[in-house]
Amino acid sequence: MRDYFCKFLNIILLTLLVGACSQSGPIVDEEEDAAFQRGRSFLKVGKEEEALDEFLSVTRRAMNSPNSHLEAGRLFLTLDSRKDPIAAIYHFRRFLLLENESREAPKVRQLIVTAEHEIIRELPGEPYSDLLDSLSLKKENDRLTREIADLRASQGLPLNSRQISTTKSENATPRLPIVLPPKPEISPTVRARTYTVQQGDSLYAISRKLYGDSSHIDRIFQANRKSLPSKDSLKLGQVLIIPSIPPSR
Repeated sequence: MRDYFCKFLNIILLTLLVGACSQSGPIVDEEEDAAFQRGRSFLKVGKEEEALDEFLSVTRRAMNSPNSHLEAGRLFLTLDSRKDPIAAIYHFRRFLLLENESREAPKVRQLIVTAEHEIIRELPGEPYSDLLDSLSLKKENDRLTREIADLRASQGLPLNSRQISTTKSENATPRLPIVLPPKPEISPTVRARTYTVQQGDSLYAISRKLYGDSSHIDRIFQANRKSLPSKDSLKLGQVLIIPSIPPSR
């Protein structure tokens, strides 16, 4: 266990040191990098191990390579043969250092939390399994408390002391006691639609264009199995079904 935590600490220190270094030298256009393009090509045909090696080669040569860090982090988190949540956290933090204000930044922060949970689960004897369960229960309990508070407020009923405390802790701006608390936000649903394949399109590019990231390649492929014998068999002018994404709470 001590060796595992030492490795985790070394990764964090390495991340801080790299972030503190001056990013001098020629700026490389990541999208034009041959290794990055090969990595995307390997992803299209399901060769994820080869794709990971290409993305890692980009991150070793180019300081400004956020997308390569992002793809490497995802692969380290999901690829069974190369699974390494500590390495995933390193690459996710490198992405945030370069693209902290991007549209994908909130998702990457959640992926870091997922990777941290994976690290805890892999500890010998799973000593923190009870902690993980308690965190999940607390999150669910807080959600139910907010919903009860909303219901009571909509009916003009007073909130009890615990609900008032929870509402105040989640909202930094002071609120009057009678003000209706905000309702929990629900992630928007990407509605089902169709898309006509254009020149230079791939499932990778279509996923990034329509969903905002490249993690939905399989979703599009499975929805179009009747017209797509493989992931790299797109034809110009072909009409694809773009499935919806269920809303997350």
